[in-house]
Amino acid sequence: MEEQSQNNFLGIEKVGKLMKMFAIPCVLSLIIQSLYNLVDQIYIGHCNTLGAAGNAATGIVYPLTIIALGIGLWIGDGCAACMSLNQGQGNTKGAAKSVGTALFYGTAASVALMIICLCLKDKILIAIGAQNNPEKGIFILDMSSEYANFIIGGFLFFILACVLNPIVRADGSPKFAMLAMAIGAIINIALDPLFIFGFNMGMTGAALATFLGQLITFVLHVAYLFKTKTFKLKISDLIPSKAIFSILKFGISSLLTQLAIVIISVVNNILLLKFSESSGYDTAITQGVITLAFKVFGIVISVAIGIASGAQPVIGYNYGAKKYDRVKKALLFMMIATVVVGVIATIIFETVPQVFLLIFGDGGQGVDPIAYKQFTCLTFRVYLGFILLTCVIKNLAIFFQAIGSPIKAALITMARDVIFLVPLSIILANANGIKALLWSAPISDVLSFILAVGLTIHVLAVMKRKAVK
Repeated sequence: MEEQSQNNFLGIEKVGKLMKMFAIPCVLSLIIQSLYNLVDQIYIGHCNTLGAAGNAATGIVYPLTIIALGIGLWIGDGCAACMSLNQGQGNTKGAAKSVGTALFYGTAASVALMIICLCLKDKILIAIGAQNNPEKGIFILDMSSEYANFIIGGFLFFILACVLNPIVRADGSPKFAMLAMAIGAIINIALDPLFIFGFNMGMTGAALATFLGQLITFVLHVAYLFKTKTFKLKISDLIPSKAIFSILKFGISSLLTQLAIVIISVVNNILLLKFSESSGYDTAITQGVITLAFKVFGIVISVAIGIASGAQPVIGYNYGAKKYDRVKKALLFMMIATVVVGVIATIIFETVPQVFLLIFGDGGQGVDPIAYKQFTCLTFRVYLGFILLTCVIKNLAIFFQAIGSPIKAALITMARDVIFLVPLSIILANANGIKALLWSAPISDVLSFILAVGLTIHVLAVMKRKAVK
């Protein structure tokens, strides 16, 4: 009962206050997580010997990082959802066992992924679009292989930190979760210029700075396990249990969200490699700019997902406690905040896309600066033009995950990123080249938004009927 009382406030405190308490630290945590890769792009972009080719190389490695992130969030978000629903139902006995099980499978998955990627590194990179062009002095394959060494080597720490971060938030310590991520990101930001420029380590320096930041973040999360609020972890809890089935079920939307990004990234890299020259652009420009767009997209989506993830414990607890009015209030707060974020991002992308040239550099040596600027502005204005709808779609997927409807959550996620976006990218690129490909994203956003809103209206009607009964 003492452990249960720790989270009773989720059912009685004002919803607006709870949203601020959970969402703000969660937003900051996810932004900081996105900064790990974004900071690399900034310093690499301003390094004349790396520039657009270096950013293209990180874009090639990006799908591997997202697979690792997906595994971590699959297990971590699933475990956090189990904790919140159980607490709302007054059942807290299985919390420690769930966390121990999550840690066991997180460790096993990270080691397996690390071994596979290290053994097949260059073959994987070539398959997803990496290529050298000695005639133009562009060596994207070599750069991506160099960058991947430390990134893959840090998968154990990265994945386990991603597993533990949502667990720490669900335990009632969102500020600590944010702080742990912030410290690691600050270390990465501080070491990047030192390694890249000071020690002249190039791509290896960028990857090493990321590795060390992730290591510190992991250590801080592990330290938290010795001062948890709603559960006490024992050695015996690390023995895997059947709780893994609930964890994997509730977290499947998070995995599919990240896998969808992987599919999009790989398909784009291959299409850009195939159609860039015929569209009048170097591959370094197209792959480099799309990589930057993905990273900036990731920052905006991190804010939206952070708002939804912050609301998840509130929604999950109150849904489990059958307090449907509070669930609806949390959803309303979540949507209002998300729309504000989406509108601000849209205004920036449509009116001043050239600001990203100041942030990420002009492409470096061997790249036509005029073509680089033109494609950058076009990409941000078109490809990210309907990011407001993307934010809403991602939030509604997390809402369904929070109320224990993983199938609907997965459907919403896969509809936007795989069912619509991937086929449209292939069709439009083959029809009219790279510029046409950019329109695949806004079209997919509109179609997926209609689906997500329709499902949400239905579930709200179901909750209304339950409330009446």
